[in-house]
Amino acid sequence: MRPIFSRSAGAALIASLILLAQPAVAQESGSPGGAAEARLVGDHVLVRVVLSTEKFHKETHLVLDYTDEQPLRIYNCILGYVEYGEGEETIKILADGLRIEVPKEDVEASSECTLFLKNLSGQYSVELKDIDVSAILGGPVLRQYALGMNLAAGEVSFTPADVAKVEDAMLWAESIVTGLRTTEEGRVLAPLSIGEKDRSLMAFNTAGYHSYINAALAGGLGYPFGDVPNIHFGVGDQRVPLSGMAALFPADFSQDPELSRDWLVVPGLSLWTAFRLEINPLQGYLALAPVVNTNYSEADFEFYTAAANKDREALRSYHQGNPDDRNVAEAAELMFALGLEQNAPVEEQMEAVNYRLSATLERMKSGWLKETLEPLFLADDRDARSELIMALGEEALEYVSRSDNPGLRQDLQLILGDRYLEAGDAEQAWKYFLAAGFSGDPEKESLVRHELGRAYEALGRHRRAYSNYQRAASPLLAGSQALKDSARNGMERLKPLLAADDPLLMEVGG
Repeated sequence: MRPIFSRSAGAALIASLILLAQPAVAQESGSPGGAAEARLVGDHVLVRVVLSTEKFHKETHLVLDYTDEQPLRIYNCILGYVEYGEGEETIKILADGLRIEVPKEDVEASSECTLFLKNLSGQYSVELKDIDVSAILGGPVLRQYALGMNLAAGEVSFTPADVAKVEDAMLWAESIVTGLRTTEEGRVLAPLSIGEKDRSLMAFNTAGYHSYINAALAGGLGYPFGDVPNIHFGVGDQRVPLSGMAALFPADFSQDPELSRDWLVVPGLSLWTAFRLEINPLQGYLALAPVVNTNYSEADFEFYTAAANKDREALRSYHQGNPDDRNVAEAAELMFALGLEQNAPVEEQMEAVNYRLSATLERMKSGWLKETLEPLFLADDRDARSELIMALGEEALEYVSRSDNPGLRQDLQLILGDRYLEAGDAEQAWKYFLAAGFSGDPEKESLVRHELGRAYEALGRHRRAYSNYQRAASPLLAGSQALKDSARNGMERLKPLLAADDPLLMEVGG
């Protein structure tokens, strides 16, 4: 940001910027494993459980993520409440018919997953009946079981891997794919075949809707848009069709350190909801039975093609033809991101924003808009994006009164005030900064006073500017050292413009 009077003054704005639930009915004892109801919410497999120790019980939803490298992650502020009884070594995951124990040393804070869990809980609170999502059960635990999933029927099962019998799976499976192996990183791989001879690999995955195909390998086969025919799970007599069961999203596997350029497919829920399956890497088999003829979606294919080509016009066409499609939000975010790369006009960027808002809950619109504009505001090239930042901020304020986080209002007002000041409209900047002073966070009073000082200084109202800088610099108000220093610098600039006998100069700190 290039401030009106000094770079440090504007930078000051940037620099400043659970209770336990009652337990559900749960299996308190018995052998490990069992079965439970599962729900697909927000492109994740969720199981309603009780996290339990002798001193802690919480009803919650658990995400099943086969590729997560940690055994069990719990939302940070929830984990702080977890206590163990004397000599107790595990936390229990319980439901009616399910019991899984995880050693307490394998339980970690969610860290980078915290925002994901919070957003999942907030966005789908109605569907989840206000029972939050506070934990992720990862691969190290899931691989200890033969994990069964019939997501179309809302069922998951956990049979200890060493006692599961492939003969039992043969009673219902159309195919038993053998030859599974696990990488050092914990990814479980299964063989694929292309036509009669070619072989490749699939990496098992339970998180996310999209089923990805390696764009380089697909292009080498002559199908750059991912619609490779004759891909099957397994080889020889084990084969069961994969092609045609869901649209495949071409992706550059070489750009993701978690993927290998040797893998052909990483299936997501678009594929797995078409199958009943059981995967047991310990005994090296994947049992499969189709439960629908196909999950193929033309809208998926249209979006994937536009995304693979980074074609904003094709994304616009997708939105216009599929306004209610499940991929609208993601496609709009991609359209916006491509617009940033291509320096699209603000009105075109706001078109993408409006597509995104059409798929966003009313109470979450202002939050999404703030999350979108904030990185632009904090970037070094913020001045080149000022018009877009202001458009996003103004739009966010339209929804903030209905937000589930009305405290966003003050941050938006401060950002808008800064951008209008940068644009040379000190009057409008002053209005936003003044409004921010009435938005109520006492921890930001020093920041608000500092910004008002900048606006008054730009308006030539020197006594008002000095007074606000003086208040911002006060040790009685919370604020960063950079903010305090900037306020004192403002006072020094203004001193020569005040009368020598001005009472403001006589005050302590003047």
